[in-house]
Amino acid sequence: MNLSFSFLKIYDILVKNREQSDRMLKDFLLDNSEKNNIKKQIYKYIHLHRRISKIALLQAFNLPQTTLTRIIYDLQDKGFIYNDGTGEPSGGRPPTYYAIVPNAAYVIGIDISRTHVTAILTNILFEEVEKIQYKLHAIDTPEKVIPKLIFDLKNLLIKYKIKDKALLGIGIGSVGPLDREKGIILNPDSFVATEWNNVAIVEMLNKEFSLPITLNNGANTAAYAEYYLNSLLNDSILFCINGYGVRTGFLESGVPGNNQAGDSSAAGHIVIDINGKDCICGKKGCLAAYTTYKSLLDEIVAKKDISLLTIEDNAFDFIMKLLKNNDLEVQELVLQSAYYYGVGISNMINILHPSKVFLHGKLIYQYPAYYEKVVQTIKENINITSNIIIQKSKLGEKSVALGGAIEIYNAYFK
Repeated sequence: MNLSFSFLKIYDILVKNREQSDRMLKDFLLDNSEKNNIKKQIYKYIHLHRRISKIALLQAFNLPQTTLTRIIYDLQDKGFIYNDGTGEPSGGRPPTYYAIVPNAAYVIGIDISRTHVTAILTNILFEEVEKIQYKLHAIDTPEKVIPKLIFDLKNLLIKYKIKDKALLGIGIGSVGPLDREKGIILNPDSFVATEWNNVAIVEMLNKEFSLPITLNNGANTAAYAEYYLNSLLNDSILFCINGYGVRTGFLESGVPGNNQAGDSSAAGHIVIDINGKDCICGKKGCLAAYTTYKSLLDEIVAKKDISLLTIEDNAFDFIMKLLKNNDLEVQELVLQSAYYYGVGISNMINILHPSKVFLHGKLIYQYPAYYEKVVQTIKENINITSNIIIQKSKLGEKSVALGGAIEIYNAYFK
């Protein structure tokens, strides 16, 4: 790669185009006319690949070279893309590369979990500008948390001098069940804070932000993030979250498989033992009854004959404290839970046939033996002969919020 453009020169280009692109990129993306459609598709293609040569664009789009050149110059002139220098020649002239101007617009992604709320302001390439995060306690009702979130988001926009025209929207990934069309968080279970029932989150935010706002289950938005940011364009993805609940998202070539109900937590109620433990849903033997932090805590309390009233930590912190103290009884219970979780995921894999499985959750990241047991159990119980990749989420705790931002961006191309 020929870095003929110095970083300083690229910086000058970005600064020069900032004010112009702020005014125009959103309008450009909102223009769904037939004439503008091909320009949008070329912009999206460059965005998807981050950096691409003109030769590759000619191969991807059935356009005369003069037409493509005119479109590239137009996108460049408006401050949406920039000339990123040339690459290594392969027998002729060196190819010219183009890339996206990162500060041409901004997006906000929000993660609403049972124990925390995270909001990330990103540029158009979904690179973090700044993050806001609150840990939820029993007193943190929607009436308390959402106004604070709105206040802090407004201050972020002021801090970075981001005007309405430069902000594409807000994408929310949340625990379910949800009413996506109405933008309502319905009645999620196991929330640390109470009263998170029938929360019209989209309406509440729209009163303060006149922007597109989407609501989707967090496991789906996390799958979007892995799919898009890791260029897994031809893959089917199963994204599994385990913590205070069990959530899954499935994408087939970028299209969500559970697009109707908005309840990614339904995976936690796959029955793995018809005569098993009672579940909070009223049935017996659900996956969640064996794998959530609450179920693990109940097992530990029963095994060690201790009172919940004496436990000052939250369930996960208490479990991790015992694991770090090499409590053999707790280690056994945690690995037993990992076994059940692996069985549940293997059942999903046998039905959905994903090419990649991403595992996400604090035990996955912080207790290696748990992760290893889950993966081992999955491999022992799947019936798929093709190579399936099982791994930790590459994006970690940011995946849900980043996926929300990506969903907003993608909505401009539908």
